[in-house]
Amino acid sequence: MIRKLSSQFRPTVRSFLQAATATRNVSSMDEFYSNPKNSNPHFKATLNAHGHMLDVLDEYGEAFVAFARNTTKPVADLGVAFGFTTKEILKTGATVYANDLSEDMLKELNDSLTEEERLRCILKPGNALELDFEPGSLSGVLALRWFHFLTGPEIREVVHKFFTWLEPGGKVVITCSTPYSGRARSFIPEYEERKAAGEEWPGFTTKQIQEVGGLLKRESFHKMEPVILERELKLAGFDVEKAGFLTRSYYPAHWQLDGREYCGVIGVKPKNL
Repeated sequence: MIRKLSSQFRPTVRSFLQAATATRNVSSMDEFYSNPKNSNPHFKATLNAHGHMLDVLDEYGEAFVAFARNTTKPVADLGVAFGFTTKEILKTGATVYANDLSEDMLKELNDSLTEEERLRCILKPGNALELDFEPGSLSGVLALRWFHFLTGPEIREVVHKFFTWLEPGGKVVITCSTPYSGRARSFIPEYEERKAAGEEWPGFTTKQIQEVGGLLKRESFHKMEPVILERELKLAGFDVEKAGFLTRSYYPAHWQLDGREYCGVIGVKPKNL
């Protein structure tokens, strides 16, 4: 039996733009990521204190790009930062709605595109939770590496939105961080205890569980496993094509743990709707 903790979310249910309150000192952030302990050639620090963008695709990102090659309607790439994933999708010939909280990062994306690519890339600055598309107007939705900024109710609401936006046969791909990382290892015992007790959202916490060099202070983190993402997609009406853990072998060594640092899910809207 799942034990719900709706009261836990009452003071914190808000957009991740508000929930992820953080301050960014440009020189300090750059120093953090240039430190050999944290540096990585695939990292690019964001401009809004939301960590870093990756310029590498994991197997879930690759699956979405492959899917985009055969889409007939636009796809939405949400939380794109400087747009690495957007540019990979544009290479397939697809039309992309590119969303991010930061207009400055979207401008940098736009400036890096060819004239032809700009015709197929529609910039959508703002909070992804507040976007709206016509029902059935999208072939795909990509949401990589930002669900850990959301509360449980926000996750449930936005996944239902994804389902509405997609055409029958459309796909959604989501990835999220898990408790099983070097930076969140102190949270694992509590997470396991809460999971065993049947909590609906055992990975949601307002504790500062993640080592971030003292640069980012968030009101909450939400660590998840594949089973939770799979549950939420099924609740919304999706068929689950794939769900599993993801290793982050290209992360700094002390950020890694046991190959379960991230998780992902691919959902398909049934064609018979």
